Amino acid sequence: NNSEPIMEIARKIYICVTPFFPTPDSFRGAYIYDQVKAIQRTGKYDVIVFKPTSFNDKRENYDYEGIKVHLFPHIQMPSFFFNGLTNRLNCRMFLKCIGKLELDINRIAVVHGHTSSFAAYGIALKNLNPRIQTLVQHHDRDPFTIRNGHLAKMKLNLYYRAQTNIKLFNQVDCHVSISRVVEDNLLSFPCPGKYESYPSYLDILKKVKKLPSISPKRSLVLYNGVDLTKFYPVEGMRNSSIFKIGCIGNFHHLKGQITLIKAVELLFRKGYGQLRVSFIGTGPLFDECRSYVTERGLAGYIRFEKEVHHHELLAYYNSLDLFVLPTFYEGFGCVFTEAYACGVPFMLCEHQGASEYVADEDKAKWLFPKENYRRLSFLIEQYMKYRYEQKVKYPYDINVLVTEFLDQLDFKG
Repeated sequence: NNSEPIMEIARKIYICVTPFFPTPDSFRGAYIYDQVKAIQRTGKYDVIVFKPTSFNDKRENYDYEGIKVHLFPHIQMPSFFFNGLTNRLNCRMFLKCIGKLELDINRIAVVHGHTSSFAAYGIALKNLNPRIQTLVQHHDRDPFTIRNGHLAKMKLNLYYRAQTNIKLFNQVDCHVSISRVVEDNLLSFPCPGKYESYPSYLDILKKVKKLPSISPKRSLVLYNGVDLTKFYPVEGMRNSSIFKIGCIGNFHHLKGQITLIKAVELLFRKGYGQLRVSFIGTGPLFDECRSYVTERGLAGYIRFEKEVHHHELLAYYNSLDLFVLPTFYEGFGCVFTEAYACGVPFMLCEHQGASEYVADEDKAKWLFPKENYRRLSFLIEQYMKYRYEQKVKYPYDINVLVTEFLDQLDFKG
C-alpha cells in the first residue's frame, strides 16, 4: 500500500476567560461550564478555560468534570475603584500564562471573555494574531459594570470605568448578550434601555449621560441554555394533594421574594390550605423575609433553605407545580428554563430576560408588573384552577443554542 498516511489536522482553539467557573468546592458558574461543554461537544474547537485568581491564591490548575481550568494571576482594584486601571498588567500576566502552556497562537480562533473588563484579554491575543475573533459576553443589565462598588457614584471613578469599557467594546469583534433586554441596555448606553426601571441603574446613567454610545462591530443574543441530560421531567415526584411553588435566588431587594410571599399570603387567607412554598438562597434580606413569614403565621406553609447543590436541583424542580421568581432586574435567570425543562411552568416580572421566552399570546398568564403581588396572586390562583400549558418561543436546549450561535459567528481562518 503506497498511500500516504492521513495526517490529523489540529483543531482550532476556543479560549474562554471567565471569573465564573465551578471549582471542586463551589458550583458557582455552572452555566458557564454548561456553555463550555456545549461548545466542546460541537467538535469544532478544543476549548481551554482560563480563570483569574489573586496572587496569594495557592490553588493549582484543576480539572472540573472534564474541563481543564488554568488559573492566572489577576489584580482586581478594591471595590472596583478605577476598574480597568490594571488591564495592561493583567494582560501581560495572562499572555505569560499562555506562553508557559506553549500554545500555538496561530491555532487560537476565538477568545471569549465573560463580563466587560475581560474583553481586554482577547484584544491582547488579537494583537499577536489578527485572525483571532474576540467576544465579550454580557450577563447583566449593567453591561458596562459601572454600578458595582462602594464608590461607584463618584464621578471621576464612574467616568474612568465607563470610558475604559467604551474603548474595549469598540475594539471587540462581537458582543454577546444573554437576552434582548441586556443587549438593549448595552446598545442604548448611556441612555437606559426601553424597559429599564431599576432606580440604582437609572441614577448611575444620569451621571454619564454626556458619554458617547458604543459603535459595536457586531452584536448577538445567546440565551442561557439548559443541559437536558441534567434537567428533565421525572414522574412521580410531585405530591398530588398539595400545590408546591419553588423559588431560587439570592435574597436581595431586586429579586423580589417578598412579592411572592405577599402573593401567597393572600391565597392562604382565601383558604388555599394545600399551598406550599419553598425558597432556596441566602442574602441580606433572608432574615427579614423569614421574620415576615413567622410574624404572619405562615411558617407552616413556607420554608427556607440556604443552599441546594446544583446536582440536587433536578429532584427539587420535579417536586414543584410552579416556579416563581419575582426579580425585576434580571439579565436571564437559568432557573426559569431549568424549571421548564423539568416540565414546570414559570412566572416572573414582565420585561425580564426570561420573559422573552413566553409566547406573546400567553404573556398575560405568566407575567406581572414588578412588585405587584396582587396580580401575581391572581395569576397563581388562575393556574391552580386551570393548569394550562405554558408555551415558549425559543429552543432552550443548550446544545441547540450554542450550535446555532457558532454557526452565526461563522469564524474564518
